[in-house]
Amino acid sequence: MGHSANPHQTVDGLSLEAKSSFRVFNTDVEIMLADWRYGSLLPRAETYFRSFEARFSRFRADSELSSFNNRPQAAEAVSPEMMALLSECLRLHRTTEGIFNPLIIDNLEAAGYGASFELLDGQTAPEGASKAAPPSLQCLDLDPERHEATLPLGLRLDFGGIGKGYAVDRAGSLLTGAGGFLIDAGGDIYAAGLSADGTPWRVEVASPLAPEESIGVVRLSDMAIATSWTTKRRWRVGGGWAHHLIDPRTGLPAQSGVIGVTVIAPRAVEADVFAKCALILGPEVGLAFLESEAVHGLLVLADGSLKQTSGWHAD
Repeated sequence: MGHSANPHQTVDGLSLEAKSSFRVFNTDVEIMLADWRYGSLLPRAETYFRSFEARFSRFRADSELSSFNNRPQAAEAVSPEMMALLSECLRLHRTTEGIFNPLIIDNLEAAGYGASFELLDGQTAPEGASKAAPPSLQCLDLDPERHEATLPLGLRLDFGGIGKGYAVDRAGSLLTGAGGFLIDAGGDIYAAGLSADGTPWRVEVASPLAPEESIGVVRLSDMAIATSWTTKRRWRVGGGWAHHLIDPRTGLPAQSGVIGVTVIAPRAVEADVFAKCALILGPEVGLAFLESEAVHGLLVLADGSLKQTSGWHAD
């Protein structure tokens, strides 16, 4: 979908909004500005999302990520944007004690996720394929002064676990000064300031068991929220299902008893990564991890029951 910034009245004609909707990352992105007068900034944010996908998709042969993954030597020159993203990957790898690990691309492909997800719809992956657990990302060495990243040959990166959240935060920085706004990239959301009616932004939390149903409503201002499910990006493997959330300790799709996690954090990149990590870690350890990072989380277990951090508040 193309750019469609259509100002419209809200709240009894006292305020106006501007909106833009488009599709990247095989998902729908919507940006809402509380004040229509800043609508001219919307194309800038959309352009960033599109350039991010072009640069960092593992499914595009001409992307910088694909070029890096096919490097002929261990050390490779990278762009400032890729250096910044790799630095975030290393930071979050350490923060999560290795549970976030973008070196899982071999495991994703072995599980059946070797093409962009819309191409997998209705397909069945072969049974029995598996790969060893990936090594620690600590083997990645960054040299910002030389604009160079070094990774042992044969190891490849996938930014699926961090990309949307990172892009939401960076696109949000392009809207600084625009007043209140909300960026929603397929459920990775950052809400700045107040909505058009002067209140915090209202965000519904959907159920992984019935996505059309809400299991809570949160109000956000200058905060991010992200949700990760095992019931969304999945495909048939033999008589069962596989999904894209790889447990780096086993190299296999996580089987933790948790099927969905929603996290509220100051930035979308943490909300995105921490939601995936809490799901992989399971109900008890996952909750403890979220509490230790001082973020708020809601976990949905396979039986439909809910667990939440002490700071979670929802209507």
